Amino acid sequence: MKELNYFLDSNIFLRPLVKDDPKKTKECEILFERIKRGEIKAFTSNLILAEIVWLCSRFYKIEKEEIIKILRSILYYRNLKIIDKFDPHLALEIYRKYNIKFIDALSSSNPKIYQKKAIVVSYDKDFDKIGVIRKEPEDLIKKWYGKKSPLH
Repeated sequence: MKELNYFLDSNIFLRPLVKDDPKKTKECEILFERIKRGEIKAFTSNLILAEIVWLCSRFYKIEKEEIIKILRSILYYRNLKIIDKFDPHLALEIYRKYNIKFIDALSSSNPKIYQKKAIVVSYDKDFDKIGVIRKEPEDLIKKWYGKKSPLH
C-alpha cells in the first residue's frame, strides 16, 4: 500500500514552539525530523499559517518579529509543502453538519483529506467527528518504531 501524505495542523507546529507539554513537544520534534529527512510526505496550508499567526500573537503573546521567524522556518522547512486546495462549498456543509471550528471544516475539505488519501496529524479531536483519518504524533511514532520508540 502506498504511503499516505500527512497534513499538519497548527497545534503540531505550536507544541515545539511553546513547549507547554514536554511529551507532545518530543513527539512533534520526532515527526519533524522524519519530514526533514524525507521519510514521510507532509503538507500544510496557508490557512494553517494564518491560524499559527493568530494563536502566536493573541494567545501566546509572541512578538511580531518572532512570528515572522517562525513562519519563515515553516515556509523553508525541508520536505514540507504548502498546498492550498479547499472546497469552500464542502467546507460549509461540513461546518453545518458538525459542531467544529470553520477552519477545521475548511482544512477537511481538501480533496486528499476528505477522500482519506491523507492523514490529518493533529491533537484536535474535532477532526474525528468528520470521519477523516486523524492521528496524533504518538500514534505515528508507535507505528514507525514499534517497541523501539524513541519516546521511552
